[in-house]
Parts: sequence; structure tokens; C-alpha cells
Amino acid sequence: MALDTFTLSIPPAWPQVARYLGHRDTRAWVRSVVADALESSPLRFVPILPLDWHRGTFQPIRTDDGKAYARLDVRGLVSGPFGIYRGGDYIRETDRETGFTLAHVPTGRRLASLDRVRSCKRLAEELAPLRMGWHRDDAEKVGGADVPRVNALVAQYERAARPPEPSGVCAGVGGRRRQ
Repeated sequence: MALDTFTLSIPPAWPQVARYLGHRDTRAWVRSVVADALESSPLRFVPILPLDWHRGTFQPIRTDDGKAYARLDVRGLVSGPFGIYRGGDYIRETDRETGFTLAHVPTGRRLASLDRVRSCKRLAEELAPLRMGWHRDDAEKVGGADVPRVNALVAQYERAARPPEPSGVCAGVGGRRRQ
């Protein structure tokens, strides 16, 4: 991948800011500021490519006893910062797990538990272009301007994945209400 270079006059305060923020030099700090702007700010102008799913291994946060959670290897589908695996947060050795989990691969956090792989892929396609720090591995820094939109989309997909609840009204023969 070829990188273009450009000349930039550096104001005297920039090296101090870079050191204060923990960067080894001013160029590293400028690169991080530009990457943040392209990734999660309203200034983002780079188009988001469609997600390209492939089989892979990643480490979501799961538990086998309900008390201790850890990043454990799973095999599933991976595309960019998203991963899909069969099952949920709990590892069950005896029961065959049903459903699928869409996870944020860099942090290992669960995004949604849905009934189908297809639903997980659709949700990931809708989440990918939102202004969030999807490629960050610190859970506190993943948030962005579109957190409310992410929460609404996840809730919408999880509601759609749940089976309908019985209404309590049963129809008798011919569609008439029972008495």
C-alpha cells in the first residue's frame, strides 16, 4: 500500500501536546488525530466498504460458570470489527446452543443475540457506517456520536428475534372466541 506524503509546518505547541498525550513524536500524534477524525467524527468522508465475511477465530467474552468471564476462542464468521458465533455468553457443554451472537471483535463484547446468522449480518451492515470507534480495542473509546442509534438498532433486531408472546385470547372453531 503506497502512502502519500505531504509537508506540514508544525506549530510549536504540537510537539508538547503529542508528548503530553503519550505519543513518541508529533507525526504519530497527527496520524492518530486524522485516524480518529476519519473513523468517528462528523468529518468522516471515507466511504465504508461492504462487510466481507470469512471464517475465522476470535475471542468474545464468555463464561462457563456464570461467575468468571474471560476472552475465550470461538470459531465463526468475521468481518472487520464484527464477529458472529453460535451460542451466547454462557458456554454449555451438554445443551446444543441455539441462536447466534454478534460480537465486537476488538473488545470481545456482545452486541446482540439473534436467532439467525443472516440477522447478525444485516445488523452488522447497519452498524458499520455509524460514527463509532469500531476498530478501537478499549471498550470505553468505542462510543461515538451514534451510540443512541446503535442502541435502537440492537433493540429493534433483538425484539424481532424473540418469538411472539401469546395474547391470551384463543379462537375456537371457525375463528369464534371460546367461552
